[in-house]
Amino acid sequence: MRRARLFVTGIGALILAGCPSATAPHQVGIGGGGGSALVLRFIVQPTTANSGAFITPAVQVAITDSAGVIDTTATGGVTITFSNNPGGATLGGTTVVPFTSGVSVFPDLTVSAPGTGYAFLATSGALTATSSSFNIN
Repeated sequence: MRRARLFVTGIGALILAGCPSATAPHQVGIGGGGGSALVLRFIVQPTTANSGAFITPAVQVAITDSAGVIDTTATGGVTITFSNNPGGATLGGTTVVPFTSGVSVFPDLTVSAPGTGYAFLATSGALTATSSSFNIN
């Protein structure tokens, strides 16, 4: 039996659909309000850090409309992985963080190896965002 749920916010809607064999629901953002689609955005980009040290300030990802207004009613969360890993590093810290008022904060991310041009990929259902590039010393 398939199930679907529709969450309507002030700026859009989120459809969650899944089946009993799925490990996580599939999410599709649909624009609303002024026709603005929901998107993920890095609102605090990763910065240069030393290998093994926390990336500070903490990386933050938000779910917003296309104008950048944060959807404070968003549910679910964000997963961070590498989109570019020039040093063959391991990503450490908490890599799956729920939304709090539309924002996921990653306070303890670490990268295990030096390299130039790392980048993160944030995902939340079908939504994705890529960070700016950063270096690890």
